[in-house]
Amino acid sequence: MKRVFTLLTCLLLLFGCSGAPQHHYRNTAFTAALPERFEPVENAPVLCFAPFGDPLHASSITVSLTELNWYFDDFSDAEYRDALVSLCGYEDLAVWEISSCRVDGYDAKRIACSVTVDQGTNDLIIYAIGADRIWFFTLLNRQGDSYVDSFDSMMKTVRFSEGK
Repeated sequence: MKRVFTLLTCLLLLFGCSGAPQHHYRNTAFTAALPERFEPVENAPVLCFAPFGDPLHASSITVSLTELNWYFDDFSDAEYRDALVSLCGYEDLAVWEISSCRVDGYDAKRIACSVTVDQGTNDLIIYAIGADRIWFFTLLNRQGDSYVDSFDSMMKTVRFSEGK
């Protein structure tokens, strides 16, 4: 019995004890390890992922981009709020944290907000990445869900296909 326990412990140390492997998303522009259960949403107007591919009243991750025309290091908190209201369309948006980071070697900002959607206050986490264009990876973390840590982990796996 002691040998079986030792063997199982060694296997867990070697291979980990996490649940299902992460789903890797690949397209011509980037790759990323999506949070568990997140799948592409069919027929969405932007690239969108949600648990089991169903965004209705669920948390979701969207990916969008714009031409490289915003210089985020010079933005004040009020300018971030105005830019995000314009980008996301949420009028009731409160920015509560802005930090600098790097995603795949590119300068980025992680912007944490709260928004009211469907009569609930939800977390909105945005990574704005200054690569060849400005990439926005956005998590709408619905009230009661806990995907913020998984989303932050996903952002560590993002790799852009285009040259740095």
